[in-house]
Amino acid sequence: MRRIAAALLAGVLAPALLQQPLEHAHTAGFTTRYRVRLVVRTELDGQRPEKIGVNAYVTPFSRRAEAQLGWLVTRRVVAVDADGTAEIQETLGEFSEPLGSSQAQNSAEQEARKLLDSLLQTLWQWREPAERTLRYRQTRFGQLLEVRPEGVPPLGEQAPPLLTLWLLRALRPAAHLPSRPVRFGERWQEPRAIELPGWSDVRGTESGEWLEARELSEPAARLHVVQQLVGRPAGAEAAGDGTTEARFHGESLAAVSLANGRLLAARRAATREIIRTLPPVAGLAEPPRFRSRLCVEVELDECNGSPCLAPDSFAGGRFR
Repeated sequence: MRRIAAALLAGVLAPALLQQPLEHAHTAGFTTRYRVRLVVRTELDGQRPEKIGVNAYVTPFSRRAEAQLGWLVTRRVVAVDADGTAEIQETLGEFSEPLGSSQAQNSAEQEARKLLDSLLQTLWQWREPAERTLRYRQTRFGQLLEVRPEGVPPLGEQAPPLLTLWLLRALRPAAHLPSRPVRFGERWQEPRAIELPGWSDVRGTESGEWLEARELSEPAARLHVVQQLVGRPAGAEAAGDGTTEARFHGESLAAVSLANGRLLAARRAATREIIRTLPPVAGLAEPPRFRSRLCVEVELDECNGSPCLAPDSFAGGRFR
């Protein structure tokens, strides 16, 4: 019956949605709860040049470490301004114990374990205190304002902290809604002009698409957004030691209510990648390359109508 009612309501809402953008209908005192799961992964791949006699060789190596943490969020609308901007109180609690794993290739197990220990220590420290409260503002289109740094684990990212800034908002149970009507299957892509301290020749794009979400228990739509940046760390090639390229890729698939714009669920992922190519080495067909990647994955699920499982019971799953 709930699915039938949702289908009927969607039929009523659809004509209006085709004419105007979807907005958050904030109501003072409105409270929702979410399960949140965060995965942080660091990777390093490269080639070690070696010379045996007159012959040059490269030995590939890789090391990876991954850690995850879960918690529950209670989100309350404290007040709403005349322009529709809401003051949000977000309480984080019931943290799980951080879990992790590591793997390596060609005798790099010890280095991989060090990476894992660092990730686990970061998550253990961030989960204290056992409960914390964040305050920030959210516009009617979902733009988040005044979000403080304690809302994200310190990733130790080199400047510019693209991944940290992205994650600070990706962990919040909200969706940044585009200023365009909900038209399923209609894609858009826009260039992004951006200046980043320490990067040069920066190029960026943002693309998105509204998708149907018929399987949910209320009228909803899925918003798929992809952000990409490419640049060069300034001064990385000044010493003539090769070339360096930096890349950022962020992606979000969020289910939002067509009735009030609230987030129902989201799967989000982002990667910051640095690729360094060394000068040519005599005897090698290609110059040695090194790649470092810092990745995060986020899962958010509203759990008002069903029991909020303890974080340790999360089924988990990779971003798709």
